[in-house]
Amino acid sequence: ADLSANLQDDSSFFYGVSSQYESSENMIITSSTKVCSFGKQVVEKVETEYARFENGRYVFRTHRSPLCEYMINFIHKLKHLPEKYMMNSVLENFTILQVVTNRDTLETLLCIAYVFEVSTSEHGAQHHIYRLVKD
Repeated sequence: ADLSANLQDDSSFFYGVSSQYESSENMIITSSTKVCSFGKQVVEKVETEYARFENGRYVFRTHRSPLCEYMINFIHKLKHLPEKYMMNSVLENFTILQVVTNRDTLETLLCIAYVFEVSTSEHGAQHHIYRLVKD
């Protein structure tokens, strides 16, 4: 969420996530998204996705999956803190862990940890992506 956006009435907005995964194999995947605060799991959302064969690849899509009430309330409260350092203090103890697995074999296909901070850059939000691979 871009906290610098000046949105007056955000009660009517849609809060959701879209994602897409591709594979050379046909399978059913399970995506588990866990929200953690102070190192403890607060809420978990589990979604099952079935592949569609497109252009020689199996594609898994989640389109506009709604955020849970906990996350919507969290964003609203965060946006109303008066200073960025206060927001970052809250975000230091907040992470999201997403694990995508093959539903049938339980093999972990992808694991992402989201760690947040309020951007002070004039260019907007920044991000870093690290990929862990098996040897």
